[in-house]
Amino acid sequence: MALVRKLGRVAYAPTLELQLQLAAKYKNISRGAVKPWGRSSWSSTNLRCYTFGLRQKDYKLHARERLRGLGAEVHKVRRGGLATFHGPGQLVCYPILNLRALNVGIRDYVHCLEKAVVATCTDLGVAAHTTNCTGVWVGPQKVCALGIQVSHGVSFHGLGLNCCPNLSWFDHIVPCGIPDLQVTSLSYQLNRTVTPDEVAPLLVKNLAHCLSISYH
Repeated sequence: MALVRKLGRVAYAPTLELQLQLAAKYKNISRGAVKPWGRSSWSSTNLRCYTFGLRQKDYKLHARERLRGLGAEVHKVRRGGLATFHGPGQLVCYPILNLRALNVGIRDYVHCLEKAVVATCTDLGVAAHTTNCTGVWVGPQKVCALGIQVSHGVSFHGLGLNCCPNLSWFDHIVPCGIPDLQVTSLSYQLNRTVTPDEVAPLLVKNLAHCLSISYH
């Protein structure tokens, strides 16, 4: 049984601290343990934030100051992937899962996250797909970025699904390290406002289905 926690609009740093606390709590759960083995924390950040992953080599002081000058937080974090943006209108999902207890490998877990997002887009009437690059796409445009960290068999960090964000914030970075990458949102694709609150229950359902778990 997994516990889903909806955090609402919070800043990035508190969500990272919560992830670390939960990851430490769940790292010693063995296969078949009769207790909750993971939690999913949901957040739509109220402070605009750029994060840079482990593979980001050009995380220079001048770049950090330029982005902060736009009114955004900037964080270097120990997840996979490169630069991305989080902000209002984006559904950010942080599943805290003991992959060893689930008997799920890292690559399979990443594919599960992608599959859940594709299914969620399909539920909403958006034809999404995956490519050789991590994440989920609509045509040539990226609608969901993904980056995880696994420590002692426990996954954290997660994905950011663009529901109704201001996409111009992506113009200030090279999203996911892909030059000329075009970013889209569910609202743009459907020509109506699609909020994180509308999408979150669908994503929870599809992620639980992909992992063959129940939740409350």
